[in-house]
Order: sequence, then structure tokens, then C-alpha cells
Amino acid sequence: MKVIFWARSGLAKAQLIARLQAVEGVQLVVAETLPQVLEALPGAQGLVTPDAPVAEARQILQTLQQPGALLRWVHFITAGREGFEEVGIPPQLAVTWAAGGVSPTVAEHAMALLLALTRRIPDMGTQKAARVWDRSLGGPLQSLEGAKLLIVGLGHIGRELARRATAFGMRVQAVTRTPRPDPLVESVHGMDRLDELLPRADAIVLAAALTPETAGLVNQRTLALCKRTALIVNVARGGLVDQPALHAALAAGRIGGAALDVTSPEPLPADDPLWSCPNLIISPHVAGGGSLASLERLATGAAENARRLLAGEALLNQVQ
Repeated sequence: MKVIFWARSGLAKAQLIARLQAVEGVQLVVAETLPQVLEALPGAQGLVTPDAPVAEARQILQTLQQPGALLRWVHFITAGREGFEEVGIPPQLAVTWAAGGVSPTVAEHAMALLLALTRRIPDMGTQKAARVWDRSLGGPLQSLEGAKLLIVGLGHIGRELARRATAFGMRVQAVTRTPRPDPLVESVHGMDRLDELLPRADAIVLAAALTPETAGLVNQRTLALCKRTALIVNVARGGLVDQPALHAALAAGRIGGAALDVTSPEPLPADDPLWSCPNLIISPHVAGGGSLASLERLATGAAENARRLLAGEALLNQVQ
């Protein structure tokens, strides 16, 4: 079975190549570029890939309309697959994804961003660069102990975040699309309760998928519901945040601070006003990096599904 691995992002590249090559019956083709993917698609039955921009996803999916197209399985090594879904994934394709692959690392990054905001770590870096010893740090330090955290989206990342936040003594609530009781949080609510819960939260972390319902979830109206001291962290998708509205709220001091690991677009243009926004941390979409355990999970999951496809067994983490 011919399987293409599109090493577009470099994520878990060495691990994925090693694991997929070890699956008996898999003929692995490693593609570095879109033209290489398109060249290799004839005769391929599997594609292991990160998500891609809409234009690139469209070129790949259009090849399925050609005579003799054999592709029947796509495995996403990223949590998001918005580019392919916007084009429209044909129903005959089995779609699987790396559920929870990098969730612990993303949750760690979210906690790091929260700590950086509450402990004013960027201000300390600025003072060090200027060789200034000023214990006022331009504002008071805060603690996570006893703070109320609202997690938006209680999937794999949200649950890993809840586990870590609880260890810091935070009181954790969540809103999610399909609410059900969860031992990791004090309470779980539907998305229709968001407006009610925002004014109570000391920190809000976005860990939800980008859908038509969640696009622009953080906007002028919802920001106005937050405490003036509230902290907002986005480790999900840039489209969840109305960035001009966030900039306006930060510039006016209507919220306490924010941290973005994701933006829209990416990379964030050099002239975007967010770069000079006060009390805002920007990390360049790296929340999932740095964990060998996560990379091994990504590779093992893809290889196991390749094996199952060959054996005619049920696939893991299949998208319905």
C-alpha cells in the first residue's frame, strides 16, 4: 500500500518516517512540497499530513476526481483540518486524526503563558535588558492559587489544561459544545452559558476547535463582559479571536492581559498593531513543540492506523 507522508511542517518528521516505514506492506513516499505530493498521489491509498491552506488542500482533493484515483485514507497529524474541511472532504475518504497527540505540551504552554502574565515575566526581561532593578515591575504580581479559570473547549487539550491548572490551585470551569460531567473540572456547561460565566473568570483559555459557531468568539461584546483584570490565552486557532477588538480592549485597559500562540493570519504581519500592544505576549504557534513523547504519540498513531487499514480493522480516532 502506497502511503504519502507530506512533511510540510516538519512536525515529528523523523519519528513518522521511521514508524511508517516499519509497517509491513507500506510503501512510504516522503513529500516535502505540494508538487511532490501531487506527483505521488496517483496510486496512493493513504496520505499522512498536517492541515494545509485552502488553496493547497483544494489541489490535493481535486486529484480524487481523476480516473484511477485510489486514495481512501487521510490521517491528520494536527488537531485542526480546517483547510481540507473548507474545501470539502469526499465522503468516500476515511479520515483519522492525531487525537491528543500534542495535548499535554499545548496545555503546558498555556500554563506557561498564564504564569508569564501573572508573574510579569516579560517585564522582568525588559528590565534585565535595560539593567534596571525595579521591584514594582510596572504593576502588581498575581497568583494562580484560588483564581477562577474558564476553559473554552473541553477536548484533549482542555482536559490536560484542567489537570495542570488544578495542580496550581485554580478553580476550573469549562464550556464546551457537548457538556457532560468531568472529574477534572468543578462544572461543565454548554456554550450558551459563556456570557454568564465570563464575568466570573479571572482567566480564560481558548482550547476549542474553529467552527462557524466559534469564529470570532472573543469579540467586542464578549470582551466587555470580562473583568478588567481578566487574562485571555489562545492556544487553539487564531480565528477564535477578533484581533482588532482584543487590541482595543488591551490598549484601553479593559482587560488585564492576553497571550496568543495563534493568530490570523500566520505569520502575523510585521505591521500588525498587535506587536506593539501593551500587556500582550505572542508566541509563534509553537505550543505543541518540545516533547519527544508527543512526537512519538503522533508517529505511533499514524502507523497503527496504516497497519489497521491494511488489515481491514477499524481505524482509531476516525472522524465521523
